Amino acid sequence: MAMSDKTPSATLAPGTTSSVPESSSTAPVSWASVWRVYAERATLRMLLLGFSAGLPLLLVFGTLSFWLREAGIDRTTIGFLSWIGLAYGFKWVWAPLVDRLPIPVLTRLLGRRRSWLLLAQLTIIGALCGMALNDPKLSLQPMVWCALAVAFASATQDIALDAFRIESADAKRQAALAAAYQTGYRIAMIWAGAGVLWIAARAEVPNAAAYQPGAWQTAYLVMAVSMLPGIITVLFSAEPAERARAESDAETAATRARFAATGIPLYGAVLFATLALLVLLLPAAPGVVVRAYDLALGAYLLPLLAYVLAVIGLARTGIRVALPARLVPAAVWFDHAFYVPFAEFLKRYGKQAIVILALIAIYRISDVVMGIMANPFYVDMGYTKDEVAAVTKIYGVIMTLAGAFIGGAMAMRLGVMRVLMLGAVLSAASNLLFAWLGTRGHDVSALIFVISADNLSSGIASAAFIAYLSSLTNVNYSATQYALFSSMMLLLPKFLAGYSGKYVDAFGYSHFFTATALLGLPVLVLVALASRLQAPKSQ
Repeated sequence: MAMSDKTPSATLAPGTTSSVPESSSTAPVSWASVWRVYAERATLRMLLLGFSAGLPLLLVFGTLSFWLREAGIDRTTIGFLSWIGLAYGFKWVWAPLVDRLPIPVLTRLLGRRRSWLLLAQLTIIGALCGMALNDPKLSLQPMVWCALAVAFASATQDIALDAFRIESADAKRQAALAAAYQTGYRIAMIWAGAGVLWIAARAEVPNAAAYQPGAWQTAYLVMAVSMLPGIITVLFSAEPAERARAESDAETAATRARFAATGIPLYGAVLFATLALLVLLLPAAPGVVVRAYDLALGAYLLPLLAYVLAVIGLARTGIRVALPARLVPAAVWFDHAFYVPFAEFLKRYGKQAIVILALIAIYRISDVVMGIMANPFYVDMGYTKDEVAAVTKIYGVIMTLAGAFIGGAMAMRLGVMRVLMLGAVLSAASNLLFAWLGTRGHDVSALIFVISADNLSSGIASAAFIAYLSSLTNVNYSATQYALFSSMMLLLPKFLAGYSGKYVDAFGYSHFFTATALLGLPVLVLVALASRLQAPKSQ
């Protein structure tokens, strides 16, 4: 698989990181240099901040499904409730706000990145406490409200943290930062998965009812306290250096003059109105999620497709509408915050952007679609909270650390695309192991083997994938562009995951895990195509 030290386009935009972190024209990085990077302060900081980022995900996704299943919620409803995680898939919508909008007082004291990180972390703590104080068996909708708040705040934290990470080091160190971030992230997921189960099991009253909401309340309150290391790290970290704004200021002045003279594109006005409408409808989101299973797939996809086609049609007409002078500054800000970052990426990569975005959209599809049914699978196979917690806590931690550091080191030494291919193969193969586990009955030894293999493969794939996404961004728009990439990574997989419960009810667990492994086959083709697009031209 040939690699290149050039970007797909002829030149890079100012401040843009290379599209390929590794270089084929220079001597390979020594292993000693690779490992020394992991001891640097910025890398260690990413380890702690990665823990803060990884903690909330399972608490509204996998671990929550264990709680809901134990509370007697059916699998179909649990599957659809995984759509709470779609907040991560739409974070690109408000990423421009995080990228450019200051927070009163906080931004002046901490800087743009750290202020948003702190606000998001405090919101996560409050919403986790809200989840702890609600029993889904008695009323599901308050739980959904709080879970949505956790998901939105967590997605906001991801936006600010991704930008903080990309701006904290040069392109050569992004693989190491990604590996450290991923290690902290995965450790937090184990704590939010195995840790919650272990705490809940310890908090249960012996010989009492099988379902004890008080045990889950204790576990989720402990998770809220576990966000404190991330807050402390933010408070004692340095804000990344401000980027030069001279070129951006010139572009802003030109846009202001153009909008004042000719108005704004009609499709831009439609997009702005849509965003405003979504904000107004946000209070109805919990009820929509709870009742989502009553609607057919076409009820979501067909209106969305019609809307996209309508906006594209308006864009092609070139129609512009006049704007009052007092609204021009707001329109310019909206244009540079929302439109320019996306347009810059498409301009930089041209037609090759289609392959890159397709790869991003489905790279983690096997893991994400499978993940929502993993905990209900453990419950239905008769594994106790203690058994799952013990296996994940010991073997999961070891393999997570090994996978993340091996993946980061291999990406720096051998190249990101090679490790992306390896990670795609391993991720799909590990799902087949879950299908095999389903034939073993209550077999703890088999559970150890499968969880170990799954964490190792996921660590390798994730470290390389994060480095790849980081390499695609222009640092002038790091928060917005990375949010677009990471949102695309989750949007389709999490949408499909919503139907996982129905699929299991219809065909069973083994058939489901095999199907999720097959979903990974197109990923191999796209990795190969993306590698070819980045191959050097013949001299």
